[in-house]
Amino acid sequence: MESVLAVVVLLCCCMVETQTESEVDGLLRELTARVEKLESKPKVAFSASFMINDEHYHLGPFGENTTVVYEKVITNIGEAYNPDTGVFTAPVRGAYYFTFTCNVGNSGKANAALLKNDVKMVAVYETANPKSGIYHGGANGVTLDLVKGDKSTVDTVPKYFALLV
Repeated sequence: MESVLAVVVLLCCCMVETQTESEVDGLLRELTARVEKLESKPKVAFSASFMINDEHYHLGPFGENTTVVYEKVITNIGEAYNPDTGVFTAPVRGAYYFTFTCNVGNSGKANAALLKNDVKMVAVYETANPKSGIYHGGANGVTLDLVKGDKSTVDTVPKYFALLV
């Protein structure tokens, strides 16, 4: 913050020729308040995985939509992601970018969706080709405008298997 204030002071000093001393002092106070306000905004970011160790985990099938709980939390700045429930709760209004992947082995189907307040925003659907022996995967991402308290989850869709990593 000291370097930012130094720049603010430098900018104010450059304007001394056209401003009175009290105007410069007022401008310096206003700019300092703006910098402090920007620096006090909460920082929010999280990264989580379904895979806790080197093994792959199968999820489903389920009889109803089921929230995916990513238990391995890699980063949780701001503590907005709850690893017990799989719910991300926006602590402040802002633009939040989410991405998720879904894989399916050589048999079955995978279907997962990212929800905002229980409304589907984007989804991934994959069907395996058992003859190819190749694992199939998909990914999706979206930037959401969230307000404080909005909730986001990744849910699986009934009757589908998903291998999430």
